[in-house]
Amino acid sequence: MERRVEKYFPKVLEITREVFEVEIKDGGIPSEYKGYISTFGTMVIQNGILPAIAYYEKKDSNTKEDRVKLIEVIKRFLFQEDEMFKNIKKKNIKLVEIVKDEVKNGNEFDREKLRIIEEKIIDISIALKLSLRTYLKV
Repeated sequence: MERRVEKYFPKVLEITREVFEVEIKDGGIPSEYKGYISTFGTMVIQNGILPAIAYYEKKDSNTKEDRVKLIEVIKRFLFQEDEMFKNIKKKNIKLVEIVKDEVKNGNEFDREKLRIIEEKIIDISIALKLSLRTYLKV
């Protein structure tokens, strides 16, 4: 069995430090993010990868912290480390749009490509959960 989470962890840790630089300097990443990333995998399984990403990319005034930062870590990892995403020119658009365009095949979705992307994103989110624990506010 491939140990993707272990392989992804060092780079995810580095990107987490970049994205959460202000919070880390302020004493640590708020624990709300641990809760947000813990529910991400469940949301993907229940709703699918595209609805889960869309939900996390939406700014919500009812949440204590900004969930979008979690997607930003995932997105940066994909752009820097994944061959499928490295050549994408428009990096300022939402990840849900990028994934949707990547798996679209005419009016159909390439289910196999979607499954591969979903597995990668879940593995990255697990590495992200571990990296958040490294910098949690105590």
